[in-house]
Amino acid sequence: MGNFEEVEQKISDYAKARHVVLDYTARSIEVLDEIMEAFYEKVDQCSEEEGDEILAEWTECFGVYIGETLLRVHLSEKGFAWALNGELPMLQRGNDRLEPIYQAYSRIRYGCAFDIGTFYQRAVWTADQTPFFAERVVDVELVEAEYHEKNVLYEDIETLLLAVVNGEEEYMILRSKDGFLQFFGMNDKFVAETRVNLPDGDFRTYSIINKERKQAMDKITVHTMLDKSEVPAREVISLEMLRAAVRAYYSNVHYESFLKQIPHMDTTEQTKRYMGLIK
Repeated sequence: MGNFEEVEQKISDYAKARHVVLDYTARSIEVLDEIMEAFYEKVDQCSEEEGDEILAEWTECFGVYIGETLLRVHLSEKGFAWALNGELPMLQRGNDRLEPIYQAYSRIRYGCAFDIGTFYQRAVWTADQTPFFAERVVDVELVEAEYHEKNVLYEDIETLLLAVVNGEEEYMILRSKDGFLQFFGMNDKFVAETRVNLPDGDFRTYSIINKERKQAMDKITVHTMLDKSEVPAREVISLEMLRAAVRAYYSNVHYESFLKQIPHMDTTEQTKRYMGLIK
């Protein structure tokens, strides 16, 4: 990318002129998304010719900034680097490809449906993945959106998960033939539980826990798009823990193997009392 220094200088001049911080950190992505929303509004209001001129001037500039930020913060250490897709620079690692310049174009042209924060999260998630074989067939439900999809592939799950993470969906259920994994929350605080349907017709339930706070007695507020709950601290897990649980659910068809990988506590008796099945 021979013109990177020119692009970097243009971004630096733009930031200084508007007194904003664009320093190639993850936090700056939110600032950039706000800037690009202003560009979208401007393009939406001006003539087609003027809009095309804005896109031509700024698409590559913002796209390179997004890509370079991803590389500096996380993707370079995961093996990604700049490569050319025809004449268009992209980030590549083997067969994994990310197109920040096309994302920048879409953000300015079409608006917040292509927000940069979501693209950034998906790119980091992609970089963190290592090959594995999905043993479990999983159907997905997003309750508020009334979304029901059978046999959702693991590589497609992140887009659906982000609907919960970003507060666009109340909670998500991953169903399989022997039970389900479900969770709710937002940002970096989630509550997740799994149910196992046994061959004899009985069932067991387990809460996924934060093992570092296993003995904690305090409670933490967990928000969703519609409500908030006071939850024991040991039952509040991070987004990283949640992603690990989803991955383990896909990759272990036997629940014993799944539970060996995920910190948990047995809540069967509590669940059955709540359901009125035992006193």
